[in-house]
Amino acid sequence: MIHILIWIAAFVLIGIALGVLYEAWGTRKDAQAYLPLGRMVDLGTHRLHVLEKGSGPLTILLEAGLMSTVLSWAELHEELAKSYRVVAYDRAGLGWSDLGPMPRTADRILDELHEMLHQAKIAPPYVLVGHSFGGLTMPLFAARYPRETLSMVLVDAVAPAEWNPPSDHDRKLTRIGAQVCRRAAILSRLGVIRFVGFLLTTRAKDVAGRLVRLISRGTPAQSGTVSSPWFWALPANERAMASVFWIKEKFALTIASQLENLPVSAAQVGEAGYPLDKPVVILSASTSSQRRREEHAALAARLPLGQHITAKESNHWIMQGEPELVLQAVQRIAELSGESQSARFLSAPATARSESRETWSGGSGHAESGTRKRSTAGS
Repeated sequence: MIHILIWIAAFVLIGIALGVLYEAWGTRKDAQAYLPLGRMVDLGTHRLHVLEKGSGPLTILLEAGLMSTVLSWAELHEELAKSYRVVAYDRAGLGWSDLGPMPRTADRILDELHEMLHQAKIAPPYVLVGHSFGGLTMPLFAARYPRETLSMVLVDAVAPAEWNPPSDHDRKLTRIGAQVCRRAAILSRLGVIRFVGFLLTTRAKDVAGRLVRLISRGTPAQSGTVSSPWFWALPANERAMASVFWIKEKFALTIASQLENLPVSAAQVGEAGYPLDKPVVILSASTSSQRRREEHAALAARLPLGQHITAKESNHWIMQGEPELVLQAVQRIAELSGESQSARFLSAPATARSESRETWSGGSGHAESGTRKRSTAGS
């Protein structure tokens, strides 16, 4: 019996060793095959990947969603770079960036973003553009660095009220999601996630699918599989690189921490508030929850220079479904970002500041805006 246990232990140890070697080999191969699109900026504790394009007197700063990278902005980045300096980056643990210190709260993320801008010599002023989770964190940047921030465009942003406090259901989902991610992090270290990803490209897809469901047990049906509608709603370039980025231990650890700390991040943003003296455009996807759309509309109404637009033909990825909406919002808000333009905007009659979707996009009728109120109340 002892001999059998020894042999079992030996096989397990050999399997672990082979898995670790397989993962190390795959990681080196990926690093050679998929070079960073931009440059790596050293913060001392870790490096962040930064992609810069274009030039101009102000900088458009793009902040991606919870699991996303610079790739989520690819087309918009190119278009905006024709007129402005445009900067996108991968948060620590995502894309080409290194794993960063924990926990991954909005406060820490923005500390790192600000330090990265300083180290990279990307000078203000900034027009902030945030999508989803990035739209949750960007207002905190504006609150902490008001003299460096000109304006904001929030693209189907997570509203602080959604997570401060979270519902029991959302708290349970994030707990399960974080547990699955931490399980995946351990398996990533052993090469298991990479091997499952490889099986998905072979005739053994069914086997791989069962393994994925086993690893992601406890999550809602299909949410842990590549057949999930959520996965196929991602931009094509993000999906293509999922087999490279999402199989890494750093990715799983980062997502786990971001999920666990969503209530903390939302509380940090809610406490800091939103800028009352800067133009803010909030874009809502028509498929977003009613609560999120209502929060967006209410926030825009409270901000003296706020505007709410509903993208009627887009899912969560508005910059893919209706890129012209995001492009025109950024272009318009950049025009209003100078001191004199903002002053004129403030002094304009309320009717002039309550603009319709047609004014913004040439009358395509895909979105609608709320009114801007000359209120001085905080958010």
